[in-house]
Formats: sequence, structure tokens, C-alpha cells
Amino acid sequence: MPSPIGHALGAVAAGWLVRARRPTWRSTAVLVAVGLAPDLDLLVGTHSTYTHSLGAVAIVSIVSWVVTRDARWAAAVGAAWASHLLLDWLGTDTRDPIGIMALWPFSVAHYQSTLHLFDAISRRYWLPEQFIWGNLRAAAKEVALLLPIATAAWWVRTRAGR
Repeated sequence: MPSPIGHALGAVAAGWLVRARRPTWRSTAVLVAVGLAPDLDLLVGTHSTYTHSLGAVAIVSIVSWVVTRDARWAAAVGAAWASHLLLDWLGTDTRDPIGIMALWPFSVAHYQSTLHLFDAISRRYWLPEQFIWGNLRAAAKEVALLLPIATAAWWVRTRAGR
């Protein structure tokens, strides 16, 4: 599954493409935080379950709309959260249960793409070769794949704002 770098790039690309306004640093920081938020479930030992689902995307989008009353911003927040799901689905998962619980609350089945575009990120800090070099290689691959997409999204948004 992608690193925080990949998730940040995916979130800003998705959010920028949905939001009508020109990107600001503040809105970009919020989109990055939203794109990283599904992995907070690591703190409670339920990784790749409820927060990695379309149900969570709906909840986050609704809460965002209630707070801001801005449908475009709520859609951008939902897209940023959903980008996390897409990237994890396209990633390589090496820990049980394999995949993400994408269709919760309708299903608790886990899904993973067979494409494996993104390498697994190691949390085994006691294995320096795997932890440092493996994660650096994985992050470099994410940047190579996602930075052009994020740059194109920024370009489209800045041109649309004029």
C-alpha cells in the first residue's frame, strides 16, 4: 500500500480536480490531511477496514458539507478521501486481511486489485534494508507515477481559475 507521500499526492490531485477554485496552500493542506486520515486506523488496530470504505467517503463528505455548506468543497474532501482507497486498492498488501473493506457498510469483504501499481510499505523498522531502502524505492515509484497527475490537476485548476 502506498506511503504518506503517495497518499498526499493522490489526495491533492483528486481534490484539485473536483474543486472549482484555484488551489491555495490552506486548501491543499486540508486535502493532504484528509488523504492521510484513513490510515489513522493503524492507531486502533483496524487498518484497511471501516476508514477504507465508500461508507467512510460518504460520511466524510456529508460532515464536510454540514460544516462548510459548500458542495464543491465537500466533493473535493470526498474525492481526497476516496483517492486513498483507490491507491490502497491498487497497492500491494502483504498483511492479513489482504486488501481494503471498500464496500462497507454493505459488505465486510476485502478487495485488492491484481495490478499492484504501488509497492508495499514496510513498518519493520528493525530491518534497515527493507525499511529504509525498500520504502525509499516504493516512495520514488509513487512520486514518478503520481507527481505528473498532481501537476496536471494543479495546472487544470489554475487555468480554470482565470
